[in-house]
Amino acid sequence: MKHLHRSVLAALFFWGLSTSSAIAAEGKSMEELSKELANPLAQIWNLSFQYNHTTLKGKKIEGSPTINTTLFQPVLPVPLDGGYTAFARPVVTYIKGPTADFGGSYNIGGFHLDDSSDFGDLILPVGIGKVNKVGWSYGAGVTFIFPTSNNELLGSHQYQAGPTALLLWANDKWTIGTHIQHWWGFKDDGKSNDTPIIKRAHDKNLNHTDMQYFIVRNLPNAWQLRASPHITYDWSAKKDNRLTLPIALGIGKMIKIGPMPVMLMAEYQKTLISPDDIGNDSTIMLQANFIIKNPFGDL
Repeated sequence: MKHLHRSVLAALFFWGLSTSSAIAAEGKSMEELSKELANPLAQIWNLSFQYNHTTLKGKKIEGSPTINTTLFQPVLPVPLDGGYTAFARPVVTYIKGPTADFGGSYNIGGFHLDDSSDFGDLILPVGIGKVNKVGWSYGAGVTFIFPTSNNELLGSHQYQAGPTALLLWANDKWTIGTHIQHWWGFKDDGKSNDTPIIKRAHDKNLNHTDMQYFIVRNLPNAWQLRASPHITYDWSAKKDNRLTLPIALGIGKMIKIGPMPVMLMAEYQKTLISPDDIGNDSTIMLQANFIIKNPFGDL
């Protein structure tokens, strides 16, 4: 299965490389592409690869564990009549962290763990939005989490669904907005409850919110100052373990690799408020968005 995932990612990348020269033919500058890509509802197709290095902290943590997460997100919006756009933004996650319960060097929540790697759950928001280069853009739909992970600790072990919404404002220099997702668990993944970790996951009343806020300041020569961390809130947790509130500062630069425009980003995120028991301390985020010609769009 891992080899299949890698083959699909490689095929998508080389397909994007072969078609991306069409963007250059449109005559769009790197600055124009950089501004449009800052809008998550824009009609630009892109293949996004993101790497997060996160340090953990909390009362139930012994040692110095970190989590390394790689995310792949193909963004392929389709224009509709009346200036609207249909979007689907699947997120495939691959996680390396303290997840193997074999008497390892980390103690997290009563489990002695060592590092291991595996795919996480699949996240899929879908919906319809109205996008504008200048002024307000907005969108709404539904979002799902599918329990695709085979790892006991990396997956939620529940099917989840809920609403999603995007709202942002942009002018020539700024893009400011938010993407909100909320999920409720409604069905477990059918795995046996013989394993305590899975039984605990099945019994959990999943009810949580993710709000990504983004602030982008466009600079000359396709540079950006930016921040795009995620605020999370677990409504079913105890009071002191619900909120994760980070701030961030980063940079972005649109370049070309051969004929392909690529947005490179780096960001440092520091958590101001995190769950007391197990939470994030800080994250270093690296991201590359490979721009592909949207055969249906002209934004």
